[in-house]
Amino acid sequence: MRCFLAIFILFLAASTAAAQVDDPAVSVVNVIPIPTIPSGVSNSVIDHNGRLFIFDVTFENTMILTTEGVYRFARSAKTRVTVIESDGTTKRDGQYNGSFQIAGVGRYAVYAIVNDYGFTMSASQTPVPITIVRRLVALGPVFPTLPSLDVPLQTDVKVSAVGDDGTPDSIAFVDVTPSPIILNPTDAGAPVPAIPTRLRTVRMFQSDGKSFTPLTPSPIPIP
Repeated sequence: MRCFLAIFILFLAASTAAAQVDDPAVSVVNVIPIPTIPSGVSNSVIDHNGRLFIFDVTFENTMILTTEGVYRFARSAKTRVTVIESDGTTKRDGQYNGSFQIAGVGRYAVYAIVNDYGFTMSASQTPVPITIVRRLVALGPVFPTLPSLDVPLQTDVKVSAVGDDGTPDSIAFVDVTPSPIILNPTDAGAPVPAIPTRLRTVRMFQSDGKSFTPLTPSPIPIP
């Protein structure tokens, strides 16, 4: 009986998928949301004023069924930030798109890199390639508002240690060293092609937790 029930469920699922594909009323892509599941990723940090910041990330999965019967999956992330004040009783929170990664703790704010990625549907109802957006945000005096800076993909973010009163937090964007490139073998005696190089730069900023101010008018080139 159980075996028959399992076969029947599989048959029903296949029939439903086929109906979705063959039905002319169905658009080119059928989006099937999957229930949000906890990611298991949770981080916390205490700032200079004794406030506790808790970052809980959840992922939302979406299954896409095309008319060709091809399944595709896309994932987007959301982060709930909970702030418990130093008095141990006052609590505030906010929810944001993307996954938060703690970059450092300054005098005026906790700084985190937000990776926001996902997919969108074009006018022709075909999936647009996944895009990734990185931002540095300051969780400070104006929370739940988050001042932000765009961060290039191949960039490391450094935050200064807590300085003296009145001294803004210092932040640096440092381009990472590019990964080695493996070239195809060449014929004996043939010239070796030049290895592509990428200009690396450093950008400096200051922050009071409410906004970011560029410290360098233009990026500083580094070897």
